[in-house]
Amino acid sequence: MAEPEYEAIIIGAGMSGLYQLHRLRELGMKVLVLEAGTGVGGTWYWNRYPGARFDSESYSYGYSWSKELLEEWDWSEHFAPQPETERYLNHVADRFDLRRDIRFASRVASAHWNEAARHWALTLTDGTAFTARFLVTAIGPLSAPVMPRIEDIDSFKGEAYHTATWPKHPVSFEGKRVAVIGTGATGVQTIQEVAKTAATLTVFQRTPNWCAPLLNAKIDKAEMARIRAGYPDLFERCQQTFAGFIHTADPRATFEVTEEEREAFWEKLYNEPGFGIWVGNFRDILMDRGANAELSAFVARKIRARVHDQAVAEKLIPRNHGFGTRRVPLETKYYEVYNQPNVRLVDIKDTPIERITAGGIRTAAENFDFDMIIYAT
Repeated sequence: MAEPEYEAIIIGAGMSGLYQLHRLRELGMKVLVLEAGTGVGGTWYWNRYPGARFDSESYSYGYSWSKELLEEWDWSEHFAPQPETERYLNHVADRFDLRRDIRFASRVASAHWNEAARHWALTLTDGTAFTARFLVTAIGPLSAPVMPRIEDIDSFKGEAYHTATWPKHPVSFEGKRVAVIGTGATGVQTIQEVAKTAATLTVFQRTPNWCAPLLNAKIDKAEMARIRAGYPDLFERCQQTFAGFIHTADPRATFEVTEEEREAFWEKLYNEPGFGIWVGNFRDILMDRGANAELSAFVARKIRARVHDQAVAEKLIPRNHGFGTRRVPLETKYYEVYNQPNVRLVDIKDTPIERITAGGIRTAAENFDFDMIIYAT
């Protein structure tokens, strides 16, 4: 019986795939990584849409397994933008000579376990075949872009992009009439950037999300030195917290404190960077409906205070889920975008999109003309 070509094959050269390659090499194994893209990075290779960045602290998201890497890499921002993260992962691939075991532009079509031969048989879309004793899938949970099922979606004559397959060449919104479909985490980040330069921006929203301020900031040399000195404690903390973040739940329950104490605590969390308001909140906000309703009401008040047109504000407040019961997008002046005269919010629950036209989008109520449609779906 023929031996398999490789002891292990890893699918994907993103953050997990690169780490798996490094670890299996340390065990002395012959490893191959199959990557559909032309470069390393996974999420941070594909998702290069405007505004893409970490919403975990850069220094807690980066690898912790190499003291040398921690010593030599400086993060420029608390929540690094996509280009910096892609540079970081390319640095890791070069620093540890990982590319020699990665085959790029190689999309796996099938993987079958051969019981008789006791190995995996993989076939690429181009017909190339490989065998391995072990198979590690490092493809990520959100790696397949989905286009909305809208009639005549291919009929649009202008520019059209999906955030998950954003082109590598620069895309300008300057002076253009732009539509963004979708207000999830990706949509929120994209909308913030497009609104800065587009002649008009029309946001088509099906379901609003609870968003909280990112409060990003630059990291200077002195602060980076302090972060570097604190790496051992930081990574130990991430090992101990329930979600793997530097934030962790407050030991108190929501109604164990007074209304004034609750309000002050939430005000503090709302004005601190990162996911603290989500995963560093009272311990019962994701379990006690009454507690979650109080927190949701607090964030709803913040939205109403930040959006001038109260009819628009009400459309941006979720009604079908409580704060934190779905992933919380972090934002930088997202709600203030809707105060701009060039930005309009269209609620497609009220006026559904009927079809894409050659010139734009037709809803149940109106025809829209656009130069560009962005699918943040």
